[in-house]
Amino acid sequence: MARWESIYIAATAVDLPSVVAVPDAVADGRYPAKLADRTMQRSVAVAPPDVPPGAYAVRAARSALAGSGYDFDDVGLFVHTSVLDPSPRMSNPASWLERELGHGGFRDLAQVMHGCDGVMSGMRWAAAHLTADQERPAALLTAAESWQPTEVIDRWTADPDIPLGDGGAALVVSRERGIARLLATATYTQPALEGAHRGPRVFGHGVGLPVKLSERSRAFYATSDITRGDAWKMRSAGITMVIDRVLAYGGVERERVARVVLPFNGRHVLEEDYFPYLGGIAPARSSEDRGREVGHLGGADPIAAFHVALESGELSSGDLAVVYSEGVGIVQSAALVEIV
Repeated sequence: MARWESIYIAATAVDLPSVVAVPDAVADGRYPAKLADRTMQRSVAVAPPDVPPGAYAVRAARSALAGSGYDFDDVGLFVHTSVLDPSPRMSNPASWLERELGHGGFRDLAQVMHGCDGVMSGMRWAAAHLTADQERPAALLTAAESWQPTEVIDRWTADPDIPLGDGGAALVVSRERGIARLLATATYTQPALEGAHRGPRVFGHGVGLPVKLSERSRAFYATSDITRGDAWKMRSAGITMVIDRVLAYGGVERERVARVVLPFNGRHVLEEDYFPYLGGIAPARSSEDRGREVGHLGGADPIAAFHVALESGELSSGDLAVVYSEGVGIVQSAALVEIV
């Protein structure tokens, strides 16, 4: 949690596969009609089963670097994040991506398993790295997901309110120039709620497959002193608190903020669980609309939603925006940015 000086978002990029129309998924039985009616999802990005998620991260990274004016040799920190990592155990996807990008050498490198909040963690790390290490001017963050095969996770029903989309995104952070200044970041953790995503299994006792988040949450509330109502209030309060904190760190009054950019978490979740707790800041409707076309991209969501808000013209020069992210744990983060 910090206020940052002379740290910029230099470029963003998103790379997605083609989409599957929701009516087609309903017709062939993949997506229950009652869930489609509830989410009002139009389509979902679905990768071919033989294309690894890292391929989308590599293409997004190349595009973001080209847009930033840097190349990979200018990068002093490279962070990759994912939620459902398909890599063999005891391997390093970040190193695989570094090899695919064609460069190695002296740089900090990490694979972050921090759920859908991983990019925000990487952004804070990048800002701190660039502040402390003057050797290279840029940091590169990538995120990618491929929610398959169904034996591991069913993208349509694993979380009934949030269809899961495939693809990758990349973000270049710089201490020299950019399309937006990073003014402040803040994170709020609520580990009392982590069991809602973990379920009854404890660490070290195997992997629960397929991943069914609704079943895990039911098991948690059946044995916890925390009720669903309690958890809903805690999570909602966290949204307000982390936004309040990042504005305080940035020294910015709420009335000056043009938009809050939210994850691609589905219409019902956004309107019921997010919009009422933004403290009067208008949500970026462009990212909500795009989310209904591609689905929830996991760790890539914060980059993709911000990218869409910029490309649509919903954010323009001089605007202040809050980028909000939330991951399992529960970890809630916000970044305050000023569009250059």
